[in-house]
Amino acid sequence: MARGRAAGRRIEAAVSTPLAVLAPIAGFLVLLELAAGTVAAAYIVDALGRVGRGFVGTTSLICAAVTGVAVPLGAYLPTGTQLLKGELAAAPVSGLVHWCLGLMGALLVFAFFCSVGTDAARRVVGAATLVVAAVTIAQAAIAMGPALGGAAIAALIFVPATLVEGSALGGMLLGHWYLVSPSLSFRPLRQVINMLFAALAVEAVTIAAALGISSASTRTQLLAGQYAVPFWLLVVGAGMLFTGGILLLTRHFARIRANQPATAMLYALIISVVMGVVPAHLLYFVTGAPV
Repeated sequence: MARGRAAGRRIEAAVSTPLAVLAPIAGFLVLLELAAGTVAAAYIVDALGRVGRGFVGTTSLICAAVTGVAVPLGAYLPTGTQLLKGELAAAPVSGLVHWCLGLMGALLVFAFFCSVGTDAARRVVGAATLVVAAVTIAQAAIAMGPALGGAAIAALIFVPATLVEGSALGGMLLGHWYLVSPSLSFRPLRQVINMLFAALAVEAVTIAAALGISSASTRTQLLAGQYAVPFWLLVVGAGMLFTGGILLLTRHFARIRANQPATAMLYALIISVVMGVVPAHLLYFVTGAPV
């Protein structure tokens, strides 16, 4: 009974944590996921569709800039904040920030090899960069997870979010690359759209699994209680359904080689993805459900 009361107090403390404290944590995670996921999407679509070193190198530079924004935000995260299962510890967060610096360095090296290296060399360096990105996301789960129910549960939300965000931003950047290389085949754009469909499917399965493993009270809070509006309107409505509809339109425009409307749809796509991911992270912080 004493343990139950202690757990209840921890949940109340997490729920009462101001949004101004939780928002920087969510923002830091989104920036980190964007950088890691986008360079992975660029690398994969280049391997499949041969978009060229120019696109991959430019994307790597953009991802390095995104990581550069995340680093100072991570350095000033409110460590010591009480979440569901404990405090956000300073040492793991500091280690995560160091991995972010390593990721930024790897991205810059990758961009350099895209400019001067051979195709084989840049692919090897790119693969190493993806390993650093994967370890950085794992470190995020290790740093945040213990205060929220465990690193494995944290990875369950961070990995699908990385795939969705990275595919969305990678697709938007690729849509703009057609202005630089108008003769480029539309096959890579269709491939990145298919990647995003697959990432959405993974996220849908994750949300269903999260609801399945959550307690009855948490499920009620998300589906019909105090968090039902942001869950249904933003996480499901914007992040899943609206994103899926935009993807269908984007794929149609890509099939008819209409680059301008496809790029416009990709702008809306990245907005809808972020509108879904940020509330999902915040709900995770206050409920422990990896939605």
